This record gives sequence, structure tokens and C-alpha cells, in this order.
Amino acid sequence: MASRQFFDPVVALRAAPLVSATCTLLYAWDQHLFLSVLNQPSTRQHSRPILSPYWKALFPKGLSMVLGFITVTSSASAANLYAHGPVLRLRQSYWWYVAGAALSLSHLLFVPFVAPPLEKIMEPSAQDGEVDPNAELERWLSVNALRSVTVDFAAWVAVGVAVLKSLTA
Repeated sequence: MASRQFFDPVVALRAAPLVSATCTLLYAWDQHLFLSVLNQPSTRQHSRPILSPYWKALFPKGLSMVLGFITVTSSASAANLYAHGPVLRLRQSYWWYVAGAALSLSHLLFVPFVAPPLEKIMEPSAQDGEVDPNAELERWLSVNALRSVTVDFAAWVAVGVAVLKSLTA
């Protein structure tokens, strides 16, 4: 089919998890880079009053992006397994797609660790006493860094290997 010279849907499907896992990893790195600037000694006192409104504006948009990337990585991996399972087994990429999907979804296992600091930043309650939003941001940044270098990076590696193995003849 001549049109496959320009666009091959099989190649697109096989590569889609790698593209979205790359987006997840890059977004996590960007978050760490840009948000850690707010906690540097020279900016910390200035960022304190804006952290709550900043996170209230950022969170809904960021959440939809992250959930979108995770959904694409896991569902495109699953679609590859469903549509091309036997071929992927022959090319030894089947279990790499499984691992990539599982690792991508395991990003969500960190929710219980990131939600409390974010909640304290966005909605500090009188019951919590004086909440230091910068300290809570530091907690969040630590968990985000751990999540990024473990499950997000591992998912990226897994789907990267899957794509390389599945597209190599």
C-alpha cells in the first residue's frame, strides 16, 4: 500500500506509548525544574504568598495532562498487545509493553504521598496551624523526584525497548 510510505498505522501504534511516556517523563522533569526554583533561598520568601493560588491554577491543567499521558501509554500498550500480540511475542517485545503499561499506571500509586502536601498548599486549614507552603512544596518535590526516577523512567525504558524490539525486523 503506497500510503504506508508516509504513514504506517502499525508503526504509529507501536511508537505511541514511547511518545506519551516521554511526555510524562519530560513533564515530571519540567515540574521539578520550574517548581524547585520557588524554593531556592533567594526566591523562597517571595514565593510563599503565591504558592496557593499558583497551585490552584496549575493543578487541574497538570492533572489532566498527566492522566492523559498515562492513559495513552497504558491504552496504546494494551492496544498493541491486543492487535499484534503474536507478532510482539515473536519479536520479544510483548512483555516490555506489559511492563511499560504497568509501570505507567503505577505512577498513580504515588497519589497518597503527593496529595497531602498539595492539599496543604492549596487549601491550608486553620486546624493545621501555620502551614509553610514551601515546606509542603519541598515534600511534594521529593516524592515527584522519586516517582520520576523510578516508575516514570522505568516505564519510558520499558516502552522504549518494546518499540525498538517490535519495529526491528
